[in-house]
Amino acid sequence: MTLHGTYLPSQLMQVRLARWAEEAAIDLATPVTSWQLTALRTQARSASVSASTAIEGNSLTGEQVADVLGGTMVDAERLEIREVVNYNEAMVIAVRAADRGFAWTEDLIAHIGATVTRGLAVDTLGRYRTEGVSVGTYEGPHALIVPALMRELVDWIQDTDEPPLVRSALLHLNVVAIHPFLDGNGRTARILASLELMRAGIRAPELFGIESYLRANRDEYIGQLRVTLGSTYDPDNHPVTAWLEYYTRFALERVAARQQLRAAMPHDFGLLAAALDGAGEPIDWIPVLLAASLAPIRTTQMAGLLRISPVTLRAQMQRMAGSRWLVAAGSTRGRRYEPGARLAGLALRTPAIWSWMQSGRRDPAD
Repeated sequence: MTLHGTYLPSQLMQVRLARWAEEAAIDLATPVTSWQLTALRTQARSASVSASTAIEGNSLTGEQVADVLGGTMVDAERLEIREVVNYNEAMVIAVRAADRGFAWTEDLIAHIGATVTRGLAVDTLGRYRTEGVSVGTYEGPHALIVPALMRELVDWIQDTDEPPLVRSALLHLNVVAIHPFLDGNGRTARILASLELMRAGIRAPELFGIESYLRANRDEYIGQLRVTLGSTYDPDNHPVTAWLEYYTRFALERVAARQQLRAAMPHDFGLLAAALDGAGEPIDWIPVLLAASLAPIRTTQMAGLLRISPVTLRAQMQRMAGSRWLVAAGSTRGRRYEPGARLAGLALRTPAIWSWMQSGRRDPAD
């Protein structure tokens, strides 16, 4: 009994892993309360949830997902809304586990798997499947050996000395290969992969836009899984070199995008600070305005990140709207704020980079 894990690292793969390690070191040096994370994290979470659920066929638009996460009613199928809510709740569980420091256990994986499928047509309750499963042309391992494979996977991920990105990629792959639950395995695998990056010190893996890339290149993603796994669960005859070459390639592209984003933000911070100061407005509006420049913002989500009451933030955002920094859209219950004339008139750099990242394109010129 074994897992998918045999590979031959090329020189190019080793270079990519070294560059990833450099990015992780930068992330470790970035305070959790950084204004950059505050400005971006709400938008990054919505984009991550939207992309990962869309990979599995969820039809909600990015704006609808953001509305759902902001507590607004949307006109959509109940089960699709439930999928979005579940995925976000599972990500919250992962973030909390990372914040307190954790050890990998089957119970943690089961908890995340149960949350992903809660209240859906197939609610797994976090229990391993007791029947065979086929996905397309792939047949998962016999249900009787799933518990032993999951124990082996937990032992491996907890103790392996593989580089963080390799651990994340192979955790992702092995959960998909073992297919421990009747439903929700792909969503669970992507959350667990992010959690392993958080365990390695990456504070906000959703800012890399990995899920957005996988959604935009879904055929490539599914194709790589199929090529690596073959038609049946047979790790001894299916090395993972091609999967890791693929995973490290697009992950490093996401790192480069995040570096561009990080480099652009001080410029935008300075531009906003000068404009606000010149208008006699408080510069602590900057995280809110930066977030709004990327996508419409909702009071509840921003208040949680800023750690202030929604009532206080709502009053501030109304002042921003009154000063033409923001403009309100939607009904009172579903109100969101978009760039007003003054914000739209600033030559900010981050919105274009953010849009490119969320598009999943490999090159800004594509």
